[in-house]
Amino acid sequence: MTMLSGAIIVMVISITAGTAIRVWAFAIFAFFVATGLGVVTFTQGSSLIAAALSSIAVLALMEVSYLVGVFLSGLWRRTRKLPKNGSTADAAHAADEHRGS
Repeated sequence: MTMLSGAIIVMVISITAGTAIRVWAFAIFAFFVATGLGVVTFTQGSSLIAAALSSIAVLALMEVSYLVGVFLSGLWRRTRKLPKNGSTADAAHAADEHRGS
């Protein structure tokens, strides 16, 4: 159960970071977090290979979650932008009129 809650916490933090910080800053942060979790796993009695695989899995989860956050943030910004010429139907209508002239 603690692995699941840890994974959920990592995902939420990474998605939130995707909306707020730059890629290079998150990459450094994710590397240190994944390395720290790998060290903790190793010190709790797991083998070095298991700790390394756990660390890589956490890093992959963080990176994918970050990309989801970036995507959702961009999608949110696009939906909040208002069209310049009214609604999208008006823009299509204006384009048809322009082609007809």
